Amino acid sequence: MILLCLSAAIQLLMNNASYDNQLSANLSDSTTLTCKVINNTNDETLIWYRGSEQVDIKSENSVNISNVCIPELAFEDNGVSFTCLLKRNTTIKRSVQLNVLFPPTLSGDTHITAEEGKEVQITCGFKANPAATMFWKQNNSLFTLPSHYKQDMTSDTLKLTIEKAQISDSAYYTCVALSSNGTETTRVFELIVGEREPSLPVEAIAAAVVVGALIIIFGIFARRDKIMKVVCMKSSALRTIRWTAHCVPYGQRC
Repeated sequence: MILLCLSAAIQLLMNNASYDNQLSANLSDSTTLTCKVINNTNDETLIWYRGSEQVDIKSENSVNISNVCIPELAFEDNGVSFTCLLKRNTTIKRSVQLNVLFPPTLSGDTHITAEEGKEVQITCGFKANPAATMFWKQNNSLFTLPSHYKQDMTSDTLKLTIEKAQISDSAYYTCVALSSNGTETTRVFELIVGEREPSLPVEAIAAAVVVGALIIIFGIFARRDKIMKVVCMKSSALRTIRWTAHCVPYGQRC
């Protein structure tokens, strides 16, 4: 009797599967997710979530069986889970994770200029599902990275860093994404390293400023007697003017 009761417990089927599963489809394809209640004795209302956000569905599409249609799969749908739940008991639920398949797509600024002796970076952005093997070519040939080259890769970028770039580093660098089926997707980056621009002679300018300041100081020192004489004459004249301005003729009332 216990086994009979357990087998009759209410359940949900997701795309006819009684377990959480994954749905694979190509980019831009349309797909429909179907959630169905089984072993129910009364009508049951279903609700949907896309990740952590509830999906808005019509009431007539929520009783006992419910469908969610995705008209065109996008990059952002890859890895997203859709979950169907029993509204009166949300512990009863079933999920499907989208596996959106698409060939590699590459991005990044393809024209790069740098100054000799400076660091330069070439960044190739990529997206691919399934994952692709990423590597660089130089002038359309495989090459061993010189000692002043460094390569880094994250989940969505392949970066080539050239420390103290040389004019000889000017070349076409090809970012290659090799798919599991052997297909190559490429993006070509042109790097032009120019000669170092002449820098201002800072030390010479500083020395000239110091020499100029010394000449002015020595000039002032050499003419100090004449300068002091002029200053004294002006001071004496000012005193005379002040005295005259404050004096009145004898006997005149102030």
